Amino acid sequence: MPKTLHFLFAIALLLGVGFSSSLEANHSSSPSNGFASIDAPDMHLFPFGLMDGVRYPDSQVPMQVQAYFSGTGPASLHSLEIRSADGAIVQKLDLAGRRLLGDEGLVERAHLLMESVDPEIAHKHDKRVFIPLSERTPLLPDVEAALFRTLLDTMGEVVALGGTQLLNIDFNVDMNSLFPLNAEPGDEVFLDFLLHYEVDGILKQVPLTHSFALLDHFLPPPTAWAGSGAGRNLGAWHTGDLHVHNCRDQSISGCPNCAAESFNITGSFTNADLKPQFQALGMDWFSTTTHSYCINSDAEFNEVANEASTLDDPSFSLLCGTELTTKESGPQSGTDIFDAICLLGGNFDGRGTAHMGGHGITSRKPGGKDGFMDNCDDPLSNHESNIDDVNAEGGFAIAHHPGGDSLSFNSASRYEGLERGKAVGTEIWNGTGWSGSSEHESWWVNRLLEGKFTWPFSGSDTHDAAVDFGANHVWIEGPISDANLISSMRAGKHYISNGPFLVINLFDAKNHRIDIGGHAIAKKNRVPNNYPLTVELPYNFGSDVGDLQVYRGTVGDSSETLVHEVLGMTGQGSLQVPTSLPNRASSWFRAEFTSSSGKKKAYTSLIVIALY
Repeated sequence: MPKTLHFLFAIALLLGVGFSSSLEANHSSSPSNGFASIDAPDMHLFPFGLMDGVRYPDSQVPMQVQAYFSGTGPASLHSLEIRSADGAIVQKLDLAGRRLLGDEGLVERAHLLMESVDPEIAHKHDKRVFIPLSERTPLLPDVEAALFRTLLDTMGEVVALGGTQLLNIDFNVDMNSLFPLNAEPGDEVFLDFLLHYEVDGILKQVPLTHSFALLDHFLPPPTAWAGSGAGRNLGAWHTGDLHVHNCRDQSISGCPNCAAESFNITGSFTNADLKPQFQALGMDWFSTTTHSYCINSDAEFNEVANEASTLDDPSFSLLCGTELTTKESGPQSGTDIFDAICLLGGNFDGRGTAHMGGHGITSRKPGGKDGFMDNCDDPLSNHESNIDDVNAEGGFAIAHHPGGDSLSFNSASRYEGLERGKAVGTEIWNGTGWSGSSEHESWWVNRLLEGKFTWPFSGSDTHDAAVDFGANHVWIEGPISDANLISSMRAGKHYISNGPFLVINLFDAKNHRIDIGGHAIAKKNRVPNNYPLTVELPYNFGSDVGDLQVYRGTVGDSSETLVHEVLGMTGQGSLQVPTSLPNRASSWFRAEFTSSSGKKKAYTSLIVIALY
């Protein structure tokens, strides 16, 4: 943290004062007559519920801004004006004197604390108020521990107030009128927001400017390669997100509130709101993964399941899922920050918790409670029991954000995968970073080397609006549906990408072929050592230039083997890479692409050769 902010932060903690901040680049805004044209420090307009970009600007998309009164006493909200960059009023929302009670800067202090500690703790990677992520410096452990303790106390006060100082203001953005007809990917447009309010009889206003980008489309397969396998012309790729939170995961302004999600006080969207947001991003499915500790009855789960079913249509699927909080069990490989959170919350088990995605489920899976700091409390099951329950319902389980030091998966010794009919996947890309999550990918590869096979998946983990990230692109032979999505993902028929197309197939000289997500089982003594194979890589990187790596891993080795690398690759085509298969243990093949800019990334799923 810059020294100036360290100083201001220290003064804030000592004196209890608030901060004012400029949230985004200053962009001209034309105030209405009769209102003071000042950026008043007692009211803030936060962009937490605004999308940053879309791929298909052909619809109206639900969004929000959040009004926050940091002053003393009441403030009355009169209206919110939304203006285009030329100053024309696009919408004017009557807020009918909605009353906010000031908290004397409490939420300001909470945001500053959240942005001061490790961003993995509070999911504060973007739309930060005080400290840009690039300017945040790691803190010494004792300093971070002290700030974290203060953060928990502060969030307890925020939750206790119940959101009386905050209001999420809902509206639709007509993306079709926002972007001109000749708009091209990379173009940006602006909207100005102007909140009119009153304090002590004085009329005031506070502005906010936000930009929306027109994103590149996800690239299609190379023109000479339509799809996957023998049914290439009988199916299609379907893009979606496996880790999505909604208003049930908000500590305040929820549907209902979930105080255990104490850090989440920002955007509050229903799944019905999120659906058109994902469609504007070029996605046609997602899995709703409300925390298990925010679903505290069978009746509440049934509401989630019914909603998911209702929102399905012939062009969009909403999978019913839950982010399961599980009790760490058995020998632990390290610890993480959230073990301390469980301890501070009164859970003295000492082993902490981990998270898993349970997708395509039909009944509630308990895990924690929804009271403040109760997310680690009983009822809790270990991950083996949760996986069995999910599989028994025809769904599949994924280890969420398993690496790192925040909320990792420390029960690695008891983690089992496809080889035992257990977990189907591992989330190797969590969040909205441009180039994946190396710590989660490393955890996944280490489990593969132990013979614990899972497919790689991704999830944005959004708690606000839908976001662009490295989505899951799933091959389905037939129409999109919950059942077809679940079947294909259980079989690993997908790749992960925020733009480039990349899949992997395998064949030998005898025309034996395995497509992406496939596997073969053979006896070791029937496979010659270093049996020759060819890896086929259909790709489309468009105009991006980057590096392609092809890996082979073998159970028992200390690391994967880089069997081929191409630097400075671009365009589209199909690359064939000669390689060989060891016969000492089971092996897998995969590939990944990273653009030179670091902003485009793609991972294939696996092909597995299981030897016994």
